[in-house]
Amino acid sequence: MDVLQRMGPRTVPRTAVAPLELCALADTGNAAILRRRFRAWVDPLADLDTADDLALAVYEALANVVDHAYVQRGTPGLMTLWAAVSCPLLTGRDLVVTVTDEGAWRPSSGPGWRGRGLPLMRELTHATAVLPGDHGTTVQLRRRIRAADDRTAALV
Repeated sequence: MDVLQRMGPRTVPRTAVAPLELCALADTGNAAILRRRFRAWVDPLADLDTADDLALAVYEALANVVDHAYVQRGTPGLMTLWAAVSCPLLTGRDLVVTVTDEGAWRPSSGPGWRGRGLPLMRELTHATAVLPGDHGTTVQLRRRIRAADDRTAALV
């Protein structure tokens, strides 16, 4: 106990960015709102092209929830978007985004005009994982991001 008292109070580093957590009913209007809120959150952290790429990847994951997760139920359920970024590293920051639902996973039914969402997410991020389970699906996106410009110098 004496060691903890000498260390002083535990504080969050000034460079920390609060995680983003949003939850909404899975419909197209809410998917667009969550995408815009994510974009506003990531804008100060990344250059414009990277922010565009990430917003598109996130929207694709949200659109998959809207289009596929609750089809068997017949009514929309919830979708959750969670994003966090690491404290500054020598080569940037690590951004992790998860999009989850409580629906059922449906693999692609084959070639056609659909089925391009996962390849697009994989192209726009450094790592993409799809984790289907008994109680829903989680899509995890990872990307190393660098400071956008002088407005983010205070964050890095």
